[in-house]
Formats: sequence, structure tokens, C-alpha cells
Amino acid sequence: MLRHAFEDLELARVWCGYYEGNEKSKRVQEKLGFKHQWVSENVPVPLMGETRTGHVNLMTREDWEKKMNL
Repeated sequence: MLRHAFEDLELARVWCGYYEGNEKSKRVQEKLGFKHQWVSENVPVPLMGETRTGHVNLMTREDWEKKMNL
């Protein structure tokens, strides 16, 4: 998916995130090389009828190219 984003779609950056407590999503994003950017408190999750803390991560094209040794 990242290859498609950076090579085919020519995106400069890809953002993703996870909710507090979702350690599996956090770990996958770390393993892929995403870097933590900020935390958002009290993020509404209407389908669940609650609010959560969200963590936002970023990967730039440059970061991805370094990771892929391009």
C-alpha cells in the first residue's frame, strides 16, 4: 500500500493513526516506520457513541525511500 501511495499516486506523505490502547495498531505503524506527530484528546467516535484519545503518525516519501534503500 505504501509503495502504491508513493510510487503510483506520487504522494509526498501518508498519515495514519490509532486510538489509545490499541497497541497492535501502534506497533504495526512503528514497525513500518511511521513517526509520531501529535495526540488529539476527546476525539468523537460517533459509531461507538464515545470519545477517545487519538495518536497521529506520519511517513514521508523520503522516510519510505530510506527504509526501502531506494
